[in-house]
Formats: sequence, structure tokens, C-alpha cells
Amino acid sequence: MKNEVKLIKGVYRYEDFLDAAKGLEEVSEGGERCFKCYRLRLEKTAALAKDEGFDYFCTTLSISPLKNSQKINEIGFELEKEYGVKWLPSDFKKKEGFKRSIELSAKYELYRQNFCGCVYSRTKENTYEQ
Repeated sequence: MKNEVKLIKGVYRYEDFLDAAKGLEEVSEGGERCFKCYRLRLEKTAALAKDEGFDYFCTTLSISPLKNSQKINEIGFELEKEYGVKWLPSDFKKKEGFKRSIELSAKYELYRQNFCGCVYSRTKENTYEQ
């Protein structure tokens, strides 16, 4: 293998998301509920990065045309200060990144869903074409 990658599977607790989203169930996609979700996901990533002694942490969330990269990066920088691990800012949808991600997913036969995964976002207006 050219570049071996270690897969670290985090524990997903749906209840944590529901707790974070409580009271925000009716908020539009891209609003405060999403920001709470970003923080929840990124905080787990930052904690893992600290525990594992990583130099940086990042996310692929910014590839989505439905995600606010500016807010993701803002939260990442806040967590950088809190956890002492550098945040690698990104907006992977730039320079046709979203389109390229679809091409690579097809090439490598990767599963893709057309919504973020949140039960509240699983509506026609909150999905995207692939």
C-alpha cells in the first residue's frame, strides 16, 4: 500500500446529537442546529487528536455545498485554543472540490449520501444532486 491510513472509528451516540439539537428541531438547515452539530463533531475530533498526539485536526464537512465552511473554521479555531491541537482550516468545496469528491467516490466505489445525516435535514430541499 502506498500510503497506509489508520482508521479510528469513533463512538457515535445519537443521544448526544439530540441533546445538542434540543429546542432547535424546527430551525432551518444551515442555522444554529447545524452549528451545534459542527461543534459536537469537531470537539470529539479535537479531543481524539489531543489524546493521540496529532499535530492537527480537520474535518471533511466543508466539502458539502450545504455546510457553512466559515462557521466550521471558526469553531475549529476555538477548539484549537481549548485542546492545544492546531486546526487545519478548510473549504474543500472550493475549486470544484465537491465535483471532484463525487468523481473520486465513483472511481473508488465509495458510498455517498445526499444529505448530512441529520434526521431534521432529510428533506428534499436539504439534499443535493450527486
